[in-house]
Amino acid sequence: MKNEENIGKIEQAWKVTNFEVRVYKKGTEIKGHAISSPDEIRQILEDNILILQSLSASKYVRAIKARVTQWERDLNIINDTIDTWIVVQRKWQYLESIFSSEDIK
Repeated sequence: MKNEENIGKIEQAWKVTNFEVRVYKKGTEIKGHAISSPDEIRQILEDNILILQSLSASKYVRAIKARVTQWERDLNIINDTIDTWIVVQRKWQYLESIFSSEDIK
């Protein structure tokens, strides 16, 4: 029962979790949108991954093993996606000024 409650809490937490998107400006000119620092989401992600790892190690996980495995897979994909997203966003913000200069246009 405790394992099912834990997986239910994880499912509920991710139903209401959203990224905060902000306007990206350079000076006064709006250049686009970017996600704000996802530190809070990363913390939730790490906590949930730890909970899922402890659930996987439990001898009572058999009834919900498929759900636990799927959530582990999904949360690892989310983690990888956030990492890639942040890297691309930083590179885009760096290169944006180069490609928006008049001589490059």
